[in-house]
Amino acid sequence: MSDLITAARPYAKAAFEAAQASDSVQQWSQALQFLTTLVSHEDMVKVLESPQLDAASKAGLMIEIAGDQLSQQQKNFVNLLAENGRLSLINEIAELFEIFKAEAESTIEATVTSAFPLSDAQKQKITQSLKSQLGCDVSLVTETDASLIGGVVIRAGDLVIDGSAHAKLGSLAYALTH
Repeated sequence: MSDLITAARPYAKAAFEAAQASDSVQQWSQALQFLTTLVSHEDMVKVLESPQLDAASKAGLMIEIAGDQLSQQQKNFVNLLAENGRLSLINEIAELFEIFKAEAESTIEATVTSAFPLSDAQKQKITQSLKSQLGCDVSLVTETDASLIGGVVIRAGDLVIDGSAHAKLGSLAYALTH
């Protein structure tokens, strides 16, 4: 996964810079979300994996399906990805683009996964703590996962804080066996 992010980062950065320069960050965000949905469709996955089609054909098909949902600059971006064999990175490019967008807007989306639903007071405390640690506004998304046993796992951009009982038990087990 980290290799995919590393490969996608320069493309996401270039797309974001192009979007900022043309004052079309929201349009680029929507286009990348559309492309993510498109490349995730089972029929498109088969097309992209097909060795019978060259890169230009794959890009042409995607652009044709997109119709007028893509600007000329975004179509050029799809062609560039195809030429470099990077169409499979669209999901990661879209994710990184959203991170760059949030950073530019001084906001970040943090996902908090807990074993049990969090109270409003707990959500507020986590939000305030992340806001002071990251120096930007935080939009909190909560999920529950009973396998954590207790505690929380927080993901905000590249930051991951694993305070779950599951992780602590895993660390303890490792320490006892090594």
